[in-house]
Parts: sequence; structure tokens; C-alpha cells
Amino acid sequence: MVACAVLVTAGCGGGTETKATSGTPQPSTPRDQLVLTAAEFPAGTKPLDLPPDKLRSSVTDLGDTMANSTVTPPECRGPQVDLAALTNDLLGNSALAAAATEDMDVYIEFVSAETADLTLMMDTNAKCAHMTSTSTVDGKQVNTTVDMEKLPALAGVDSVAYKSTSSSALPDAAALTRTAFQGWATLRGLTVTARSAAFSGAPDQATFEKFFADAVEKVREAK
Repeated sequence: MVACAVLVTAGCGGGTETKATSGTPQPSTPRDQLVLTAAEFPAGTKPLDLPPDKLRSSVTDLGDTMANSTVTPPECRGPQVDLAALTNDLLGNSALAAAATEDMDVYIEFVSAETADLTLMMDTNAKCAHMTSTSTVDGKQVNTTVDMEKLPALAGVDSVAYKSTSSSALPDAAALTRTAFQGWATLRGLTVTARSAAFSGAPDQATFEKFFADAVEKVREAK
């Protein structure tokens, strides 16, 4: 459950993009062989022993949270719910792999047969780079602030990437701040998604960038 809580903080949104260089057809390799193996995940990680459905719900539950929250600016609520629905569609037809360090830096990858709308992600992120939401969890009001920062995209492939920093506070409790990284790339009729988040502190950005690049490269080179 701790891992799921970390993954939810990754949020939805977009960063920067590049143009795809070719129309290479979809790989014939089975999709569950397109995700990175345990040995290909960042050093020091071990596979997460969580059912695939639990990993998927840890991401898609964000849509339910946003749909039942008061969002500022208010015009960001609808687009965020739309992005969560887009994520739900992608994950519904995907292979996935996840791993974590002992300190609970979590890395997760999805390879989906659906093609993500990266323009929607970028447009929403541009309009909602700073956002606050108020929701009720177990009868208590939770106030969350999210800031999005663009990251460099991958060369030679349609992609978006960003850093999100979220700070959540319950009444009479100190704010909990989390940092997460996420990248999306569309190539060969597929979408590759890479996430990195930490239960406390921030995951290493360079490690995330290599993780994202390795995930995309495996799909690019697949037969």
C-alpha cells in the first residue's frame, strides 16, 4: 500500500516534445516482453510484489480523487479528470513492470497498445502548471498543491516528460511533500510510460531519465 501511495503522487500532465523520426510498424514481440526486465531496472531496485491490478489502480485512482475535489484554478478540474481517464484507457491494455529501492524509491513502466494524446497532456500542463485541490479523505479535509516543471524530451521520438512536486496537508499535521518524475513516449503504435516517485524526499532525476530512455529504446529496437 505504501508503494501505491507513492505512485499516486506522480499525477498526470505533460512536458516537452520531439518529432518521431519514422513510422516503424508495431513490434511482433509480445508486449509483456517489451517492458524492462528486473535486471534492466535501475541498480539497487527489486521487483515490487504487487498484483498488476493493484499497480494500475494506484494510478487510475487519481481520477476519482480529482473528480471529487475542489480545484483551483477551477478550469483545471475538467482537464485533469480527462487526463486521468486517458491514463485509465492506456493502462487497461498494457503490460507493466515495477521495482523499488529499500528506501522506497519506486520505478514503474507501462507499455500500452493505445496511443496517448500527448498534445492534450502538454496543453493541460501548460494551463495548470500550478494547481491546488481540496478533498475529503476519511472525513478529514486534505489540501494539496501541485507544481509541474518541464523536463527535456527524448530525441527522435514523440515524448513528454515532467517533474511534479506535490505538498499535502491534513488539519493539525505537517505537510507531506513528494517529488515524482514521469515520461510518456509514443512510437510504433504503442505508448511507453515511465514513472519514478519517492515516499520521502525525491528520486534521482538522472536515474529516472536513463530509466525512461532505456524503456523507450527497448521498444524502438524490438523485432
